[in-house]
Formats: sequence, C-alpha cells, structure tokens
Amino acid sequence: MNFHTQPRLWHPPHHHEGASRALVARQGIFTRVGEARGHELLYRAPGGTPLPVDRWCADDQDRATEHVLAAAFWRHPDITSPLPAFVNFTGSYLVTRDVARHCDPSRVVIEVVESTDATASVVERIAELKAQGFRVALDDFVGTSSQRRMLPLADYVKIDWRDLLHLGADLVTSARRYGATLIAERVEDGAILDSCTRAGFDLFQGWHFEAAVTLDRGEHDPEPALV
Repeated sequence: MNFHTQPRLWHPPHHHEGASRALVARQGIFTRVGEARGHELLYRAPGGTPLPVDRWCADDQDRATEHVLAAAFWRHPDITSPLPAFVNFTGSYLVTRDVARHCDPSRVVIEVVESTDATASVVERIAELKAQGFRVALDDFVGTSSQRRMLPLADYVKIDWRDLLHLGADLVTSARRYGATLIAERVEDGAILDSCTRAGFDLFQGWHFEAAVTLDRGEHDPEPALV
C-alpha cells in the first residue's frame, strides 16, 4: 500500500507568502544518554515561526496535521526514517479521516492532543487504530478524565516538565498505571534531565538534547534551520 499523500500546503489565513513551501519541524526524542528513539513532527508556516497550534480550533488543528503528514511523507526518504514519527492528531481527525490510508502504522505514532474529548466514538476509533498496528501517545498528560479514559490504549505518555512541577509525582504514577513508556517534555538542561530521570521517565525531549529543526520540503530541500 502507498502511504504517501501529496502535500496540500495548507497555511493559516494570515500566511499567504511562500504558499509553495512545505515546512515542517522535527525534534528528537531521546534516551538519557542521547540515543534517538523517535521524532516529533510539528507544523510550521512560511517563515518557520512556531505557532500556538494547540490553541487553534479543531478544524485548523486538523488542517495543520494534514500539512505535517503531507510535508513529511510525500517524498522518499521521509525525514524520520528509520525512527517513528510522532504526529499530533485531534479526536475529530481520528474519527473523520482514514488515517491508515496515508500513514504507515509502523512509522507513525498517533499523538493525541490534550484537548481531545474521549467520547465513546473517539476511544473506539483509537482502539481500531491500535488493532491496525498504530502506536498511541497521549500528549501533555495532566490527568484529565478524558486522558484517563484513553490511558489503557496508550503506548507512550508525554508529560511537560512544568506540569510535573505543578502537579507532583502522583502524575507520573498515574501515567504509568497501564505500563506506557513515559516521555518528559521541555527538558532544557541537565538539572531537569536528572529530576525527570529520578521521577521515573524513560525518554526525554527538549532543548537539552536538540532544538526543533525546520525542514523545507519544497522542490529544492535547502539545509535545515534551527528554530
């Protein structure tokens, strides 16, 4: 099956310049000693500036996801191979789109955004995708009722270091309840890395290891730029 899709090159309404560009950001997920275990892929508009996609409405977030998938995988080789690509999905995207048509389950980890309402249809759909071979990550886990309903289906749980400081060690205990691999986010220096290691995290993501790298997936693929 061909899992590759042509890029839509979608951008927010206020970004029209450079519409032919297909930017996507990539940030690694590492072991404590710096061995890469995956990459998160993030939306970038022309200019490469990070945008608050997590605060957009669901429709705009879904279009950003389409852009990321298209920009990352429409040509060979893809930009995370051979490691898995963590891509953000809303619940609405998972329910209304045929994810398996455009994504290879051996390559893409479905990262469920924190705003997802774990309705019966969403939970059922995630279970179907798991049965098709996809792995699932819960993003920005803070222990909401919706996140707890999805925990039994999660292969990975990602916790922002700042939320751990605010909510305490019980957050880690809750996240690990069903055996998920725990990923600490916003690991920006060695002290935070040490604290997250003591707290029981397995993998780490943040500037201590690398900044997000913006890649232009347009015709000429120039050198990546740190952002």
